[in-house]
Amino acid sequence: MKKLNIVSGNIFDYLDNKDLIVNSNNKYMICGSGVCGAIYKKANKELLEDYCKKHYKENMQINEIRFSPGFNLGIDILHIYCPKYYESKRPLLDLLESYEKIVISAKDKGYKNIISVSIGTGVHGYKHSDIAKHIVNKLNELINIYDIDFTLVLPSEEIKRYYIESGKL
Repeated sequence: MKKLNIVSGNIFDYLDNKDLIVNSNNKYMICGSGVCGAIYKKANKELLEDYCKKHYKENMQINEIRFSPGFNLGIDILHIYCPKYYESKRPLLDLLESYEKIVISAKDKGYKNIISVSIGTGVHGYKHSDIAKHIVNKLNELINIYDIDFTLVLPSEEIKRYYIESGKL
């Protein structure tokens, strides 16, 4: 049985033994802000943007999944254009769908050990207090169905504890 790991800190400190990193990307698939920008910079911004431009001609749609090499990261990247809380008619359901698409798409491509920050938080407007329980429950359900490991990296120990307590891990 695979498991959900909840940790805090810098996502790049946890890449060992992972085969896929989730990037909550912008619809243009260019270097953005926050974790997205950090992923592009660590991967090699020029190589990653060039790859995305050559392989993906159209802008991403909400909850669309695309894959790319991770170049200097040493692991592949799953890009998702996740919903924005303030633009969605059903924000929680759309965000849970994001996680479902991430896990199913990764499994379909043969990935077994995924790492991600809590997508949707930050500039997308979701609050940890509103989504933590739902995300943990959804990830536990998906992990059991699809037999994968998922590491969720949160920004602080306080938020990590909140997710763990909310999900009753």
